Amino acid sequence: MTAVEALKQSSHRLRGSLAEELNNPLPGFSKPATTLLKFHGMYQQEDRDLRKSGEKSQTFMIRVGIPGGRLTALQYLELDRLADEAGDGTLRITSRQDIQYHYVGKRDLRILLQALESISLSTFAACGDVVRNVIACAAPMETRERKDLWPFIELLSRELKPRSNAYAEIWIDGERAVSWEEESEPLYGDTYLPRKFKIAFAYPGDNTTDIYGNDLGIVPHHEFGELQGFTILAGGGLGQSNGVKASHPRLADPIAFVPPAKLLDAAKAVVAIHRDFGNRDNRKLARLKYVLDAWGVEKFRREFAARLDFTPEPPRDIVWTRGDDYLGWHRQNDRAWFVGLRIVSGRIQGAQRAALRSIVERFRCEVRLTAQQNLLLTGIEDRAALEIALRDAGLQPAASLPPVLRHSMACPALPTCGQALTEAERIGPELFGAIQAEADRAELSGEAIRVRVTGCPNGCARPYTAEIGIVGQSVNLYSIYLGGSAAGTRLATLYSHGVRGDDVAARLSPLFALYAADRGPREGFGDWVHRVGVESLRNRLLESEAAA
Repeated sequence: MTAVEALKQSSHRLRGSLAEELNNPLPGFSKPATTLLKFHGMYQQEDRDLRKSGEKSQTFMIRVGIPGGRLTALQYLELDRLADEAGDGTLRITSRQDIQYHYVGKRDLRILLQALESISLSTFAACGDVVRNVIACAAPMETRERKDLWPFIELLSRELKPRSNAYAEIWIDGERAVSWEEESEPLYGDTYLPRKFKIAFAYPGDNTTDIYGNDLGIVPHHEFGELQGFTILAGGGLGQSNGVKASHPRLADPIAFVPPAKLLDAAKAVVAIHRDFGNRDNRKLARLKYVLDAWGVEKFRREFAARLDFTPEPPRDIVWTRGDDYLGWHRQNDRAWFVGLRIVSGRIQGAQRAALRSIVERFRCEVRLTAQQNLLLTGIEDRAALEIALRDAGLQPAASLPPVLRHSMACPALPTCGQALTEAERIGPELFGAIQAEADRAELSGEAIRVRVTGCPNGCARPYTAEIGIVGQSVNLYSIYLGGSAAGTRLATLYSHGVRGDDVAARLSPLFALYAADRGPREGFGDWVHRVGVESLRNRLLESEAAA
């Protein structure tokens, strides 16, 4: 066994020494304990800015799992209050519809988790080698073809969680309700999964969750307003490890179609295949996507069917028409509206945070977090009143933002993420502004170009399906990927490696000029790159430079 596998097996169902170390006076936890902390939704982190000056600062990132990104007004307001009580005064929406707190101290951990429990929220299984937060399209559009998926999201979120009582014992009530020897993990076993497992729901035509980047994708199909079943996709994952050539991003494959009553069984079957056949020798090659690579789709389908008590049908055809969030105003039903607000890099802070708190307090609206790090206010019956409140609060309409900024994403990266090789969120606004300036120079000022930046190749902001993906490789050095699709259905291709951060926009400038001159009617930037080809674009630019 590897050290991590042995630790999981001997952890007494994810307890380890967490309770003892929580109560000691040290500011942090031991290395084995920090591995188990992840299963409880926490990462021990160090401020790497302070490290440069010789100081050491151990704090914690806390991730709150929010199935489908759905929050009541009460839950949102309590999350907001806790940002001051236990965090650094910010809320961060992740690319998986979670909320993250940063700079939480060890002595505040139990207080924070108990407060979350009081509003029916938890950090358990938000990280670690388990099924993580189940995500879904957040837009609450109530039509015959688009019924609410909440019962299924809730079902999978509940039934695919570990059965261990460790979280409740250590963080919530401090009482050991049952001996760990008496607990069972029928889905996970003693060593849980080889690596994390991600699930996403997406409506047909609406890929706002980047469904092909998930281990398990679920697409409902309705006919005449009745749910017929779900198409199952498997084997997606958008991360890769720096320096590990065999690691790579991969899009999920359609596997089967299952009836509504069998969705949980189907999900458990896919999770169990990952459990049984995922790589436990090398964590960098341990995601489900590498099982699909090794087996091929047909063998995976046979194994999937063999684990079910029914015969799944072939997957249904799916046509995608959009991948962008629902920003601005949209109809929810005959009585109500919802409005999508742009949250740059998902970071709710300062005046924007205060304004949102005031509006949610006044209108008591439901809040939904999106997988593109934005926020929806839903169930609005008095649209005019809310529009006035948004304007008075200075919350800028998304349509008034420059297109690159409006459609961008960035991961937190430095100074807190231990995986980060360079900057992402902190340079985001400046980088997106520079890219927008080059697009404007090519007379593309109104063109929606989707840019995502990450501080390392793990790809938490999903750069590998973006029209332009900017991936950190070393200090202030990035790789540029081009040609993903606006609908999230195609991987981008590596265009350039080792580009300095302040040279990224200039490197894109000649491409924008070619695109402006060569694009077809309504052809997006990513589609144009894919049509022309990255190698062809490199050659054309080399020829142009030689001629100059």
